[in-house]
Amino acid sequence: MERHTEFMFGVPWIMGFFHQDWKLDASTPAEAVANEFVEELEPAAVLSVRRDARLLLDHLTSAQIKALWKGGAEATESFFQRHVGEGDEWMRQVIGVCDAWLSRRADTPALSEADRYGGVELAGDVLAEVHEFRSVLDTEVTDALAECARSCTPDLALRLLLRALPMKSASLSPEYLYLSREQYARLEALGNAFHYGEYVVSDIKYLVDT
Repeated sequence: MERHTEFMFGVPWIMGFFHQDWKLDASTPAEAVANEFVEELEPAAVLSVRRDARLLLDHLTSAQIKALWKGGAEATESFFQRHVGEGDEWMRQVIGVCDAWLSRRADTPALSEADRYGGVELAGDVLAEVHEFRSVLDTEVTDALAECARSCTPDLALRLLLRALPMKSASLSPEYLYLSREQYARLEALGNAFHYGEYVVSDIKYLVDT
């Protein structure tokens, strides 16, 4: 069972679009996402973003969505105040961009079984990893991650955690956040259990304290 990509996917993937210079190429956050949804993009990439955004919108509060976005995206200063208002409104805009892209296709694509896998039976393991980093991540982020694992899917919560860790490390410069080999090994094992591609977890391997 293989996912559609070797790299990060879904809402955590589009978080990566929002670097410090994102406004140079887009006037709105929705336009920034639409610009990355090129015609040649694999449908599963867009479907995964839509699925994640729908889960967050249906199961978390606006404040929890905002906390997760601020924890996982680089350019978050005044993001909601200046651009989209609330977390739930931002997820609606993301869904709208996905629907617009999908509407231009002649077929009706669907996610594979591998890409639909949410890992409900792994909720306890993901919650344990969220708790592991409670002392270093902001409380509002870990609380939202825990609720995501319980109410959305453990898969989405883990991918959001994998986004939040390097963002937190960068914010602590020059102290940084480091992972022990044991912590990374557990995240890697969970990535394998979720059938992630090679780079979903290994992208944060540079945080391991050697």
